[in-house]
Amino acid sequence: MRTESTMNCGNDLLVDFPTSRRQGQIFTVESTPSTSTSKEQSTPPFPSFKKVRFSEVADMTHVDFPSSSELRQRWYTADDKTRFKRILARDVRRMISIVSSTPGECLSTEVLEACVGIEIFLSRDLAQRTREKRARHMIGVLNESGRQGRSERIDDERLSRVSEKTSRWARDRAFELAVGYWELFREMAE
Repeated sequence: MRTESTMNCGNDLLVDFPTSRRQGQIFTVESTPSTSTSKEQSTPPFPSFKKVRFSEVADMTHVDFPSSSELRQRWYTADDKTRFKRILARDVRRMISIVSSTPGECLSTEVLEACVGIEIFLSRDLAQRTREKRARHMIGVLNESGRQGRSERIDDERLSRVSEKTSRWARDRAFELAVGYWELFREMAE
């Protein structure tokens, strides 16, 4: 069975989880050997539980598991990851040295650009607080997901709200960093 959204984007879903956005209407496709027609069925609003519909046809493609050499070419090795961590640590130490020994108004655009993305590592305290906030976010989302699983009542909107609430600090920090960098770069350009 295909819904309106799958007909519009050409997506043949194996499982379709209708949302409240399509509340009140279900679109089906009836196929005959000569033609396909679409008809609209009016239904009452969805109950509080989700309906699941399965496609009549499912295509499955078999892919051979990649060889060891293919995996090495496609994925980062443990040595690669270790090297990345060493490079990050070196860059952070270099930026800490430069930023702590240079007055803010004397920092070049290149130095500020080099700090983008590693801000949390420039201070041990900030890095620790960020790790703690990330852990609290993860625990909050997992707790809510577990609670819903135990109650057998899945509420994806509530899970979304919990995630939004527990990650608010990250959005606020990203916004503040973006504004700060924008103001610094604007001042430097003047």
